[in-house]
Amino acid sequence: MGSVLRLRNIRHRRGGREVLAIDELDLDAGERLAVLGPNGAGKTTLLRLLAALDTPTAGSVELDAVSTSGADARLRQRIGYATQRPGLLSTSVIRNVELPLRWRGFDRATRRSAAQVALERLGVARLAHRKALSLSGGEAQRVSLARALALEPQLLLLDEPAAGLDAEAREAFLDDLEAALAERSATVVHVSHRADEALRLADRVALLVDGEIRQIGTPASVVRQPADATIARIVGYDNVLPVHIERSGEVLICGAPSGVRLTASPGPATLAAWGPAIRIGPPGRGPLSAMVKHVSPGSGHWNVTLAAGETLHAHVPLNDKPPQVGEPAAVQLDLTHATVISAGGRDNTACRW
Repeated sequence: MGSVLRLRNIRHRRGGREVLAIDELDLDAGERLAVLGPNGAGKTTLLRLLAALDTPTAGSVELDAVSTSGADARLRQRIGYATQRPGLLSTSVIRNVELPLRWRGFDRATRRSAAQVALERLGVARLAHRKALSLSGGEAQRVSLARALALEPQLLLLDEPAAGLDAEAREAFLDDLEAALAERSATVVHVSHRADEALRLADRVALLVDGEIRQIGTPASVVRQPADATIARIVGYDNVLPVHIERSGEVLICGAPSGVRLTASPGPATLAAWGPAIRIGPPGRGPLSAMVKHVSPGSGHWNVTLAAGETLHAHVPLNDKPPQVGEPAAVQLDLTHATVISAGGRDNTACRW
C-alpha cells in the first residue's frame, strides 16, 4: 500500500528562525501517528502545514500525491482539523458541528444527520441545542472533535485534543476518542506533549525535538529503547543518568559501583530507569549508598527521592513502609525496569550531590 501522506525536505522558518526541519515522513492510509514532544518543539507548526493552512518555506507535503500547497477546496474537504482551543461560535452546538459541512455545500438534511451522528459518537448528543459558549471545557473539546469527525475526513489532525481537562475528564475523553477512531479508516496525526496520551492512541510515535524528528517507531519500541537522554525524559523515564561502563562491564554512577554489569562497550553512557528499578534497602545491603531526601504518596506507590551522587527517584509499593527522610539507605538497580541508551550520556555529566 502506498503512502497517503508524504513529506519531503520540509523546512519552515518563522521570525527569521528555522522552526521545522523534516527530511522525510510517510504515513499509510488508516495509520495513526502521534507526534510527541515538549512545548515549542514545532508540533502545531507541523499540523498547520499538514492542514494546508501554512505553506512550508521549502519542501513538499502531499496528500494522495497531490501537493497541499495552494490546495483547492476539494483537497481541503478531505482534511479534518481539531485545534487545541475548540474555537466554537456563539450559536448552538449542532450548528457549530454543521458549519464545516455547510461551507462544503452539503444540504441541510445531510448536515443535520452527519452532525447528530458525530455528537452521538462523542457522547454529547444531549447538548445539541445548547449554546456552545455555555459548555464546560470537556464538553467543548468533544464538540470540537465531533465537528472534525462529521466531515468523515480522509486525514484527521488533532492538536492536544485533551488539553486543559482534569484527570477524570481526560480519561473519559480519551476513551471516547479511542472508540471513535476505531470506527473509521481515517489517517490520523495527533500531537501531544503527554507521553501517556500519545502512546495510547498511536500505531507509531514520532518524537519531535527542536523541530526535528529525533526518533520514530512503535510505542513499545520508543519506550523500550529511547534514542537518547532527551527522548527518555519525554517518554517518561523517572531516572535518566550519566553512567560509565568499565571494561569489565561494571556500571559506575558518579564513580561508585552500582552492582550492575552489562555486555556493552566501555565508556560513558546513559542509563534510563523507571521508578521500580531503584530498589531501596538498609545501609550496607546494596552496592550504592544513598540518603533519603523526600518521601510522598503517589499513584499506587510512594515516591522516594534519594541522593546517591545522582538524584534517584524510586517507587516503593504503597503497602510497604517507606524509608524516612534523612535516613541512610542502600540502592540496588533492577535492569528489568531500565535500559542503557547510548554512549555519550547527557551534555552535563557532573555529579549532583
